[in-house]
Amino acid sequence: MSVSNKEIADILANGEVVARVAGKMEFGSRALGNRSILADPSNSLIIQHINELIKGRDFWMPFAATILDSYENQYLINPKGFESRYMAITMDSNKEYLEDIKAGTYPYDKTIRPQIITRDQNTDYYDLIEEFSKITGIEALLNTSYNLHGPLVVSDINDAFHVF
Repeated sequence: MSVSNKEIADILANGEVVARVAGKMEFGSRALGNRSILADPSNSLIIQHINELIKGRDFWMPFAATILDSYENQYLINPKGFESRYMAITMDSNKEYLEDIKAGTYPYDKTIRPQIITRDQNTDYYDLIEEFSKITGIEALLNTSYNLHGPLVVSDINDAFHVF
């Protein structure tokens, strides 16, 4: 059974958490949408929910957000124009739009370690965020790696069921 990005976006917009296993497995220290736990980035209460039910992480460990490249300047302060495809760079958030992405920012100083996604990078994930944006007006998703705290990111459907 296949689920459309519109259906997933509806679930996310209703405050639910979605575990996404799609396409090729990712390699590295960050989840980039194909092995991710996703949620509405404006809902800061979702952090505790994800930590208690899935991740088992300490409350202070921040999550990140994936932001559509065409909205990078709305959400981020990036005067040097650094590319941030892999959640490896921390930058300031634009305080005017902080409410939209607060669950994906560091609570202390409101900085963010974003994944700025392009359509070429991951078309299906980009389209999912666009569908979420049509419903909520938010051009981003909270994104954390689909794994338990410590073990590697899930590699297949058996790992996915184990984690959930």
